[in-house]
Amino acid sequence: MIIDSHTHYGQGSPWGSFSPEFVLDVVGENVDYIICSNLEGIDAVNKKSELDCNLDMIRVAKKYKKILPLAVCEADKSLDNHVMKYLLTEYPQFIGLKFHPECEKLPANSPKYDKYLELAREFKKPCLFHSGHIKSRFSSPALIYEKAKQFPDVPIILGHLSTGPKESHEEAIKIMLDSIENESATLYCDVSWMDFGTGNMEDVIELIEALKSTSKGDYTSRILWASDAPIGEFNQTNELYRKNLDNFKVKIGSYFQDDNLLNSLLYFNTRDLYGL
Repeated sequence: MIIDSHTHYGQGSPWGSFSPEFVLDVVGENVDYIICSNLEGIDAVNKKSELDCNLDMIRVAKKYKKILPLAVCEADKSLDNHVMKYLLTEYPQFIGLKFHPECEKLPANSPKYDKYLELAREFKKPCLFHSGHIKSRFSSPALIYEKAKQFPDVPIILGHLSTGPKESHEEAIKIMLDSIENESATLYCDVSWMDFGTGNMEDVIELIEALKSTSKGDYTSRILWASDAPIGEFNQTNELYRKNLDNFKVKIGSYFQDDNLLNSLLYFNTRDLYGL
């Protein structure tokens, strides 16, 4: 069983236009579910409103049972959370909230996120944040951690564990460890884009080893498989997607020699986090 915990569809984004059918073709038959958000409410030439974007997401999720919807939050535009509260009340199919501070140009520690995170707490929804380079003034893992510490009971996922180079991943790993050791936030991370360029899985292995050996015990349950499909040159054909997924399974499987760990990363951690 495999769940890809970070995917998208949508028209008119800077990365291209992707139908739900295209994304499903990319991930192929070997992936059981994809957790998905609508790029049209994140970053598009003709950006849809928070309401319209997410109603379209519900339409897609109803049509394709393999797609599990995240509700896109436009915290930069919203004056309050009444639209999102309506959506979460009327459409319990939304399994979590999605934030993209980099696209919104709204620092992740802004008070504008608070009303959304209050809803996440009320409706018991995990929150996926795009996390960027450690020096990003909008989406650095440090800024997301600052906000996560204000809502320690809300699971917050560092999407990509930062999109920077090795030093960004290492800094993000320190943040993950600090949140665990000090019990200051409930941070998760996904591995999309980590080591996709080299394929050596060195940063992912460093992450797993760090979370296996915290003073609180094994916290590898906080790590989720993800691809960010179909964004990026590694994610726009089924052949490339399978190559990356197979490489992840081979490298992590051979290094740790632990089928339970590998299955948890690919499926069970995401299942348990979202209560699927």
